[in-house]
Amino acid sequence: MTFIQTLATLTPIISVLVFLVLMRMPASRAMPISALLTGLAAAFIWQMDTTILGASIVQGMLDAITPLTIIFGAIFLLKTLAASGAMDTIRAGFTNISGDARVQVIIICWLFGSFIEGSAGFGTPAAIGAPLLVLLGIPPLAAAVVALIADSTSVSFGAIGLPVLFGMDKGLDAGGVSMAAGEMARLGMTDFSEYAQYIAKHMITIDMVTGTLIPLVLVAVLTGFFGRNKSFMEGLAIWKFALFAGFAFTIPAWLINYFAGPEFPSVIGALVGMAIVIPMAKKGFLLPKEQWYDFEGVEKKDTPTAAAGEAKFSQVAAWTPYLVMAALLVLSRVVAPLKSFLLSFNLKWAGLMGTELASGFKTLYAPGAFFVTVCILAFFIFKMKPKAFGGAFTDSCKSMIPTIISLGASVPMVKIFLNSGANSAALESMPKALAALLADTMGAVWEWTAPVVGIFGAFLSGSATFSNMMFSSLQFSVAEQTGNAPALIMALQGIGANAGNMMCVMNVVAAATVVGMAGRESEIIRKTLPIALAYAMTAGTIAFFWGGF
Repeated sequence: MTFIQTLATLTPIISVLVFLVLMRMPASRAMPISALLTGLAAAFIWQMDTTILGASIVQGMLDAITPLTIIFGAIFLLKTLAASGAMDTIRAGFTNISGDARVQVIIICWLFGSFIEGSAGFGTPAAIGAPLLVLLGIPPLAAAVVALIADSTSVSFGAIGLPVLFGMDKGLDAGGVSMAAGEMARLGMTDFSEYAQYIAKHMITIDMVTGTLIPLVLVAVLTGFFGRNKSFMEGLAIWKFALFAGFAFTIPAWLINYFAGPEFPSVIGALVGMAIVIPMAKKGFLLPKEQWYDFEGVEKKDTPTAAAGEAKFSQVAAWTPYLVMAALLVLSRVVAPLKSFLLSFNLKWAGLMGTELASGFKTLYAPGAFFVTVCILAFFIFKMKPKAFGGAFTDSCKSMIPTIISLGASVPMVKIFLNSGANSAALESMPKALAALLADTMGAVWEWTAPVVGIFGAFLSGSATFSNMMFSSLQFSVAEQTGNAPALIMALQGIGANAGNMMCVMNVVAAATVVGMAGRESEIIRKTLPIALAYAMTAGTIAFFWGGF
């Protein structure tokens, strides 16, 4: 590639960093500008086929429907429960576990969020967990940041193992034959699901260190960035409990992957973790006597408590919408007849603008449909007045406007980037060309480069699954060229994709929107970016000295 062509491959990254992070523009302004610049670079420098370019824009707009429905559903459910009074009961329930904000963050974001990630994936945990934290009195910006950081380790097995079982499988598919076929034969494996489990074993083994530390990172970020005293030590003061909560998820997750495969480590690991951690938190196990709840810009108050007589609903009733939501997510993914039935109601758009590009919207299978269903259920459970329910719907629609603009630009930008292989300059697609350049220049330190490539893919595409699809073939090839264990390098790709989940534009926009912080996405990324890089570098360091097994 020439220098100008290299610059063109970096256009979406540079423009997003400049306009969103450095210039601190709201995503509703930064993303349309970035998309425009990416389109111009693709057309005039990469010489991308104009018809494919136009079709990519249409494809991106159609693909944005799914995340938009998830975000809308999460906001609608939050506002419905708030209008009904059920959220007051939920808030009381969490404060009865512990009035310590650090403990609440660990339970809601790390454990409950991991369960939602394992069930649904695609940014849903932050859309559910962040609003819950806000209702407990945690500042909205802090809630968005910690919810995004927490949604990392569990992403390996998100959406019932999709990033590994589907993303890596499709990424290694070379004309119907897996690039890993020789490696699988050497290991005595006949099916890719076995190899996926082997890769996942490397991932969760590394995460026995990196993942276990995430709860400790969460509380340090909470107190160090958002506490009144800006003290990281106030978060680290509960290091024993944080590590206990970390292992309560990672150990069961490791065991489930070892014995059953990568479909359920996040789901079962989170359930086991909650069953262990919540009772211990109530007893004050490994917790200091003094509880912490002291945020900058918030009037200092004693540990929040809730009088039992003030509760409008029972805890079971108040949690019913979320329990039904979780049940629908799990059942729709694991019960084959139900899954097939829901998938039969899909909208499909093939041959966009006469090209081979296509798009689709899984109307009933997408989590957004479940959100709306439980909102209607909540209307009847809580005997809401139609005016209150209608107000929740109207407020949800109004809050979506900046998000529609942001995602309506960012997803087409990603599609242009990914589909740029159709060009008259005989060039690979932009992501493949950029990744190949990295491989040529950074092969000697690929253990640290591999997770950065994974971050790069997730940052742009908004999905760990898609990052794995884009770069698994590159990672496998480089591993063979550099003499690294392919499964270990593939694991680093997956871990990097997980880290990218903390800072990818779509997830950040979603988290900011559901807590009422639309327009402040740059602040969120500036907080999550260093954590994502540290997460990836720590994993790379472990891999460098370990060498795989």
